[in-house]
Amino acid sequence: MSQKQAAEVASAGLSTYHAWERYDRVPDAVALAKLYAAGFDVLYIVTGVRNETTLSNEQAQVLAQMATMDARGVAILMNTSQSIADTNPQKAG
Repeated sequence: MSQKQAAEVASAGLSTYHAWERYDRVPDAVALAKLYAAGFDVLYIVTGVRNETTLSNEQAQVLAQMATMDARGVAILMNTSQSIADTNPQKAG
C-alpha cells in the first residue's frame, strides 16, 4: 500500500501521515483503529515491537462472541473447548 493509500485509510492527510512516519506526530486512536482494520501492525506503530501473535478469522470470531457472553456462557465455552481439545489425537503430551 502506498503512503497516500495508507493516509486515506486512516482518514489523514498525506503530510500528517508523513509526520507519523518521521515520529513528529502520532496517530490518534481512531486512525490506529482504521489502520488496524486495514491490516497494519498497530503494536509496531505504537511501540516499535512487532506483534508476533496473529489470530485467524475463526479465532477472532470466537473472541468477539465470547466478549458478548455472561460468566455462565464463558464457563460453558471454556469447558466445551477444553473437552474438545482433550479428545484431539494430535494433542502434544
